[in-house]
Amino acid sequence: MADYERTVEDDLDWSLLDQLHAVVLQIGTFCFRTKQVCLTVLVGVVGVIATFTSDKLDQSIFVAAAVITVSFWFLDSVGYYYQVKLRGIMDGVRDRIHKRHADSVLRGPNSEVISDTRTERPVGHRLFDTFFNHSMWLYLFLIVLDILLCACFAAGVIG
Repeated sequence: MADYERTVEDDLDWSLLDQLHAVVLQIGTFCFRTKQVCLTVLVGVVGVIATFTSDKLDQSIFVAAAVITVSFWFLDSVGYYYQVKLRGIMDGVRDRIHKRHADSVLRGPNSEVISDTRTERPVGHRLFDTFFNHSMWLYLFLIVLDILLCACFAAGVIG
């Protein structure tokens, strides 16, 4: 990469980019840990409820599993939303640097941090994307599994 003459504004923007990048990484770690804690809590709570119900299936197990999963799904989605939001801000900062230096070295083709279609959509679409994306498949799988097992319990297939 060729050197260019940096201004004070550039230095401030590069510093801001570094800070935002660090925050995005921390949020990503938080989202990963949220999934781990969700599974841990889910197994623990189901085990405790099973113990209190004398090792027999009870409707409360399925309700608890659904409540825990939806709660962690919401928590993880908030983190995901802010990751997308911060990546959009990072793109704006990079655009400011690029505008000050009409140099293709700073901003080549396909160099955006996040696609504009993900950050400039209407709020409703962004919220939908927050809850239903590749990162949230675990929660969807857990909810579907919980519903299937609850239906089997209600039908008397398992008990």
